[in-house]
Amino acid sequence: MGVHLNAQSYSFTIDGTVVDERGNSLVGASVVVGENKSGTATDGDGKFHLTVNRVPVTLICSSVGFMTDSVVVTKTQKRLVITLREISHETESVDIVAQRGNGDLKALDATNATIAADVAGGIESIVKTQMGVSSSSELSSQYRVRGGNFDENMVYVNNIEIYRPFLIRSGEQEGLSFVNPDMVESVNFSSGGFDASYNDKMSSVLDVNYINAQKWGLKARASLLGASATVSGASKNGVYNNITGVRYKTNRYMLGTMDTKGDYKPKFLDVQSYQTFNITDALSFNLLGYYSSNKYSFEPENRETTFGTITDAKRFTIYFEGKENDRYQSGLVAGAINYTPSADNSYTVNASWYRSMEEENYDILGEYWLQQAEGDNGNIGVGGYLEHARNELLGNIYSVALRGNNRVERNTITWELKTQSERFKDYVDEWQYVDSAGYIASPITGIIEFPRRVRAYNDLESRRTSGFVMDKIKLEIGEGTMNIGLGVRASHWDYNKELLVSARGSVSYTKGKWNYRVSGGTYHQAPFYRELRRTDGSLNKDVKAQRSWQIVGGMDYYFTAKGRPFKWTLEAYYKGMWQLNPYSVDNVRIKYLAENCASGYAMGVDTKINGELVEGVESWACLSLMKTEEDIEGDGHGNIPRPTDQRVTFSFFIQDYMPRNKSWGATLSMFLGTGLPFGPPDRPRYTATNRMPGYKRVDLGIFKDFAKDKYGNRKTTYFKSLRLGFEIFNLYDMSNTISHFWVNDVKNGRYAVPNYLTGRRLNIRLSVEI
Repeated sequence: MGVHLNAQSYSFTIDGTVVDERGNSLVGASVVVGENKSGTATDGDGKFHLTVNRVPVTLICSSVGFMTDSVVVTKTQKRLVITLREISHETESVDIVAQRGNGDLKALDATNATIAADVAGGIESIVKTQMGVSSSSELSSQYRVRGGNFDENMVYVNNIEIYRPFLIRSGEQEGLSFVNPDMVESVNFSSGGFDASYNDKMSSVLDVNYINAQKWGLKARASLLGASATVSGASKNGVYNNITGVRYKTNRYMLGTMDTKGDYKPKFLDVQSYQTFNITDALSFNLLGYYSSNKYSFEPENRETTFGTITDAKRFTIYFEGKENDRYQSGLVAGAINYTPSADNSYTVNASWYRSMEEENYDILGEYWLQQAEGDNGNIGVGGYLEHARNELLGNIYSVALRGNNRVERNTITWELKTQSERFKDYVDEWQYVDSAGYIASPITGIIEFPRRVRAYNDLESRRTSGFVMDKIKLEIGEGTMNIGLGVRASHWDYNKELLVSARGSVSYTKGKWNYRVSGGTYHQAPFYRELRRTDGSLNKDVKAQRSWQIVGGMDYYFTAKGRPFKWTLEAYYKGMWQLNPYSVDNVRIKYLAENCASGYAMGVDTKINGELVEGVESWACLSLMKTEEDIEGDGHGNIPRPTDQRVTFSFFIQDYMPRNKSWGATLSMFLGTGLPFGPPDRPRYTATNRMPGYKRVDLGIFKDFAKDKYGNRKTTYFKSLRLGFEIFNLYDMSNTISHFWVNDVKNGRYAVPNYLTGRRLNIRLSVEI
């Protein structure tokens, strides 16, 4: 490699390679001649070829996820290798991570989650804008992936599987998600076709690793929605590293925009700490601790909702008495011993304990009026309802796992053996009646019976055993590189005596600016506690795993535009599913039928384009088309839409700054999605074929970084960043529907009154990084 003179044309040919700090070739990196902005992109081996009319010349090299570098090339050079430094959270630059992921996993940028204007906040605000992902509530961190529900998504932090509370029924109660974005070092996400190292759920994987802090630092943020502080540090000899974060959140300010008025008191707090002890070069110990306290108190006063069409508008009014008090406390302690005897072999022992203690208590009395919004028709429905709940759940999950990585020539073999025990104690007592028809007095005992009453006590103790082995091979074929991954996973649950075996594989081929891949296999989701519980509160011990086979095919194209790197991605997928456990979704609570009595499918196409619309910051746009249906045995209605059948979704996330003053910046997030199916409660699933209105939302954030000059460089030695931002949530004040309240009129006609989400709000946010 080097610079070669072409005597006939008096031009110079430059050949070189672009690599990262570990020597890995960077595909699709942009190499531009600084004087005239002409350039090229690296091929599948990280190589490039340029022709210039003179030397010396300055080459500017950039790649999404890496710091831009410039190199002066002279004709005397013998070898040209450009090394780019990966942007990390320890630098003052904006972190961008969108380079080629690990297999089907796509690398995401955690920093974007800390600057995006988003009500829920957290890493999920960025996940929701990825291919195949959709969400219909800004108050919730939950999301759906390619036709799956919330329970079909996996979240791992440092190889520990994370669980969410079980009783939460609405986004208002949910609070903070587990992952603290200020503690994150890397985020990888897969929307399907993931390998055998991950569990048997059917939709997605969010794989997060926390920072091994190398020096002292502080990040603090405050807004009208809460505050957070994260401190990191390390010992001088590098033996001990620590990062600890505290977060507080309240949705009270946002809930004031909802139709139901009252005294909202949501208080969400969590504390996390990740510590590393480097005992020797080969031996280290990690400890992750987490505690979360979520309290939700609500005393409703009244509600007024207008719905219907312009020619037939109706007004629904309720006056309330009563109160709701909920408490969700959870904690996690996880430790890992890491032993690396050589560069080709490493072993890890992971142990964890997750505990969740949940209480749900409410007594709400409502008296309602249903009226025509216009005209003299007066009241068309008058009634009342009473809701009561005293629900408690205590869950404990213990796990121990041994994992190894062994490299033999071209093969990298990963394996794991894991055992997990679970204990759930669940007491449920809830009932509801609407008008006098909602209860029945026994003529014999005189005791009032409620048709909608659920009362049960369950005590479940069980053990799961699982393991996997996986091999990854890298081959050089022609001018390209092929990566092959093959794996098998097995698990057994002693509660239903079911043994599951699933095989998975992937193949990818990279040549020049193109990458082609296909992945898939079998994904059998064993039931967890929620899938076992019938609508009457009892457990069905005979529920088996929901089973599927999946295939995902895709391609990436790397290119440059105006000297900046971009990537276009296209994926298509199909999921064939059987032994399904039908369910309904109410806000963020999933109610299962607890029977394996359906089969179904999900298929679709996703596309995404991402890159630097402006230099140094990443933006992207995603479009997804999807269809998912199921056929419930014996209902006589064939295929019907699954509750997550959202046919079209579009999202984008754009970052920008003022061209003449880079200390001013802005973010814009947009979500558009067609309506989800819904139907009356306590009716057969085939009646849920109505469609909600589509979800439409735009959030805008504008900020000024007082630690940066107009060129975007730090102007202080103390602050890495000092941002004051103004955010407008729901910029166009769209009325989005999350669920429905069902009422009858005087003619026994039934109406679905929409429960709307939050309206437009202005937020102020201050962020400091030292």
